[in-house]
Amino acid sequence: MKKPIILLLLLLGINTSTLAQRKWKDSYYTTLTDENFRDFKLFQKSINLKKIDYKVLNAAVFFVTNEARLERGLKELEFQPNLEIMAYNHSISMAKKDFFDHYNKKDKKRRDPQKRAGLAGVKNPAIAENISAVGGRTFGTYLDLADHLVQGWLDSPPHRKTLYSETAVQLGCGTYYYDGIWQKNKAVYRQGNGFWLATQNFQLYKQVVTKKAKDKGPSN
Repeated sequence: MKKPIILLLLLLGINTSTLAQRKWKDSYYTTLTDENFRDFKLFQKSINLKKIDYKVLNAAVFFVTNEARLERGLKELEFQPNLEIMAYNHSISMAKKDFFDHYNKKDKKRRDPQKRAGLAGVKNPAIAENISAVGGRTFGTYLDLADHLVQGWLDSPPHRKTLYSETAVQLGCGTYYYDGIWQKNKAVYRQGNGFWLATQNFQLYKQVVTKKAKDKGPSN
C-alpha cells in the first residue's frame, strides 16, 4: 500500500509546481535568480495583447536589468513594489496623455519624479529614471520584449549610465501597451502593433521608506 501513496504524493508535487507558475507572485522576486529566471515559464509565455500580464512583463524587465548589471560587475538591485507602482503609472500617463518625457506637463500632480513617487507611496525619493517607447513591432514572449527594452537602454549612453548606477539600491519597472495613434505616428499605428511605453525607477543611496500609496499598481 505504501508505493501507491508515495506515487500519489510525487504526482501532487509535480502538479503543485506547475500550478505555481500560472500566476505571478511578488515572492518570485526573491526566489528567482540570475541563473534560472530565463527558464521561468511565465517569462516564456506568449504575449496576448488582449490580456497582458503587466506584473509578469515588469518582472521580466527587472530581471533582465539585473542580469545586465551583474554582467558589468555591479551589485544586484532589490525589487521595490512602490517603485513599480510609480513606473507603471508614468508609462500609462505617457501613453494616454500623448507625451514622452520625464516631466508630465499635462498633470501638475504628476509633474516630476518626486511628485509621482509621493503618489506611489515613497516618502524619501532619490529617483533616477529611464523611459522607453517602442512601436510597430511584434514580440513573441514577455522575455523577448524585456530583452528588447533593456537592450535599447543599454545602447543609449545616458540611459546606460542610469541603468549601471553604482548608487542605485532598489528598482521597480512599469510597462503599458497603447493601441492607438501615439505622438501623431499614424504610420506605426497602421502596422497594427501599437506602442509599448516603459519606465524604470531606481531608488538611489538608501532604501525606500513607504507610506500608503494613492496610485494603484498593475494586477494579474
